[in-house]
Amino acid sequence: MSLTKVIFLKELRETLRDKRVILGVIISPLLLTPALMGAIMFFGSKKAVEQQQATLDVGIYQEAAFPELTNHIESNEKLEVTRYDSREDAIQAIRDYKARAVVAIPHNARIVFQSNGTAPIEIIYDQANENSGNAHNRLRGLLNQFNREQTENRLTASSLDPSFIKPTEIKSTSIAEKSAVVGFALSMFLPYIVIMGAAFGGLNTAFDLCAGEKERGTMETLLVSPASRTQIVSGKLYTIFVISLISSICSILGIVLALSFGGQIIETIFGEIPQISYTNLAALVVIVIPLALLSSAALLIVSAFARNQKEAQAYIFPFVAVFLFPAALSFVFGAESPLYTGLIPVLNIALSMKQLLSNAFDLPFFSVALASSLAYAWASIKLTANLFQRETILFRS
Repeated sequence: MSLTKVIFLKELRETLRDKRVILGVIISPLLLTPALMGAIMFFGSKKAVEQQQATLDVGIYQEAAFPELTNHIESNEKLEVTRYDSREDAIQAIRDYKARAVVAIPHNARIVFQSNGTAPIEIIYDQANENSGNAHNRLRGLLNQFNREQTENRLTASSLDPSFIKPTEIKSTSIAEKSAVVGFALSMFLPYIVIMGAAFGGLNTAFDLCAGEKERGTMETLLVSPASRTQIVSGKLYTIFVISLISSICSILGIVLALSFGGQIIETIFGEIPQISYTNLAALVVIVIPLALLSSAALLIVSAFARNQKEAQAYIFPFVAVFLFPAALSFVFGAESPLYTGLIPVLNIALSMKQLLSNAFDLPFFSVALASSLAYAWASIKLTANLFQRETILFRS
């Protein structure tokens, strides 16, 4: 058995004994992620239904009678309508939560309306209040419906066909399958979650394997062992890599489990339960491997440079920026991005994931992203090995 393998198995065994690692790398992505996403989807859909079905308290303030409009509003069964004598009373009612929104009708509104003009109508509401915003949207929808009905009445009275005010009729036809639409929605956030798993899954392990050993005074013992510096750094790097890879895979599986448990809710929203093929899952794991290598090497560099774990935590902000900024850029870039973006570290991984999930797979882009990511990972590993050759780095105090 090679010394690299001995060090790797020793470090991996000690790492997996740490309950924090098990909780953060395995249990959290596999259990907490599905539970959290399921709860968000359940309560989100439940809240949307409640908002649609809720009976809202609204008001009407009119400077002059406008029965056509007020009758239309008061006929809605989902509204409790109160009339107010002044604008000030209406505003105060909103502030006191007696009314969520108020329709204000100026004195000339009906006159303009009867002359086939556009009557000015105002909706007063509290933008900082969610229920008030819901009432505003409900009233705006009612007013739009009133506008459509009255437009038809005006056309009929003028003996005009509805096509008179509709020069074109636009029909949108999407050729995308429902599963592809769901995959596209999934591709908006899954890459970010997986990258976070790869970047931060091995965080505690990396800090403990190098900065922690300096702090405990065991680094010197390891360095005088028969293992070479290269074997030592390889064993530690493989340990962090395995933990990071497990974290990434668990993040992917956590999302899959969340989709399975929340299938009924997702089917209600999108019309179909999303399906991720085994081929795409395998490709997701393949493209994550160089990312896990890169993040593991970067974490080991930070840990090797730090005097202790506390100092290593202070250096984590630049590491976060290096990984999360490109991951956040994936929200801006589309799946069909230029080929040169396949050379940008981390971003290329995120875009490859988006392509796999949204049925926009591009083999040349995937190949460039995979090759460049492996090259960056190799360069990071070489840099880490060089750092372990410097006594000034390993024995900083």
